[in-house]
Amino acid sequence: MTLFAMLFPGQGSQYTGMLSSFFKKNNSILTKTFDEASHYIQFNLLKIIQEGPNCKINESQYTQPIILTSSVALYRLWRHQNGKNPFFMSGHSLGEYSALVCADSINFSDALKIVHLRGKIMQKNVMNRPSLMQAIIGLDEKKVKKACLMASNYETASLASINSKDQIVISGDKKAVYKAGLYCKEYGAKSILNLIVNVPAHCKLMKPIAKKFEKILKIIKIHPPKISVINNVDVKCEKTEKKIKNALIRQLYSVVRWKEIIEFMQNKKKIIMLEVGPNKILTNLNKNHKNIVSLNTNTLNSFMKAFKKIN
Repeated sequence: MTLFAMLFPGQGSQYTGMLSSFFKKNNSILTKTFDEASHYIQFNLLKIIQEGPNCKINESQYTQPIILTSSVALYRLWRHQNGKNPFFMSGHSLGEYSALVCADSINFSDALKIVHLRGKIMQKNVMNRPSLMQAIIGLDEKKVKKACLMASNYETASLASINSKDQIVISGDKKAVYKAGLYCKEYGAKSILNLIVNVPAHCKLMKPIAKKFEKILKIIKIHPPKISVINNVDVKCEKTEKKIKNALIRQLYSVVRWKEIIEFMQNKKKIIMLEVGPNKILTNLNKNHKNIVSLNTNTLNSFMKAFKKIN
């Protein structure tokens, strides 16, 4: 038997014109979900994704609700068409909130408020501190870690996400991350890519906002997920409110263990993974896994192909 898992993307998946093939068909479920989200956080998300500008769509306080809403809308469309429920769910960084909403652990309205405020305080925390996130392609974890140590003196550069055996994201102060990237190039990295993110997520620069974020989480209720959600920081499926909240707080400043999450699911048996979001970044990371069939929902055509294959 082949297992089925859903993956939910984080920041970096956004672009102006995303999901346009769905809206051309006047998809009421997606439109209603975006209208609902816009009502809760008091700005027009649909207008931003359709018209931009890019500088706005890439601001964390807008990006985070946009990605969450996109994933929830696509999941609702999947379920409306009686699409199969997955055995596992997992979300990359911000995508963990999408997974928890779709697993009926967090109310959509609560998740929107959380990620909107999360984006705001993350931005505010580094307002006068230039930062950068880079993807290092084609270099192992040990060498990337060494490069970060070499570049960090008075400023920070550290591992932020281990996405696969040959893609690692680093995060921190702009000069230190840039310097670490140069060291990585010297050590043999194939390429260095600047990420479209305006905050240095998953590094110690985010630790000062942990207490403030904990207070935000206290006002919302989290239920045991109806579908197992593998978290980012421990690669575990937590059931209790206390443990889920604790993992979400630590996620702000901890490394995303994505490679281990994929291995955890893959070890069960053959698996189909569906990326539920507006892009195919997570799908592309799975290309070298022989036992994984990777599908995505970034266009209506991709959505329908995946639907036919899985159901």
